[in-house]
Amino acid sequence: MTALGKVYLGVSLTLVVLGVLWASTTLQSNSAWVEVVVSVPRANLLAPLSNVRYHVNLAALMAGWLVAASLITFAAIRAPFRIRTVARTRRRVKELEREVLDLRRLPLRQQEEDDLLAAEAQLEDGTKKVMTEKFMRDDAPAPRSGRGGAR
Repeated sequence: MTALGKVYLGVSLTLVVLGVLWASTTLQSNSAWVEVVVSVPRANLLAPLSNVRYHVNLAALMAGWLVAASLITFAAIRAPFRIRTVARTRRRVKELEREVLDLRRLPLRQQEEDDLLAAEAQLEDGTKKVMTEKFMRDDAPAPRSGRGGAR
């Protein structure tokens, strides 16, 4: 991690800790119940909206908003590190793609070298095994010579 990244992370975490302290004191001081009015749609064409009243604990309402703000803050703190990770990954993928392209050409070069060596050595593709040929000759019956043999 670079020095700038360390400073960024330190400042961000300090602000988060201060935000948690501020939120806890604010939630403790606002523990009253409040009335929240919400307009709800109805199937009546003359009065399509109806006002519904809810009694909500203000601290719980604020805690929900703080959770949402905390998630957004966490994503904002994490964003530069993710961007750098993605950039590193893309750079590594490009390096590996170049290496794969170089390795794809290798078998062609290897085949050419093998063909040159085979031409120099004058190798035949259908080489015979010496010992199996000798055994086959020993087991084969001797050819009969003679014309007009006994019938």
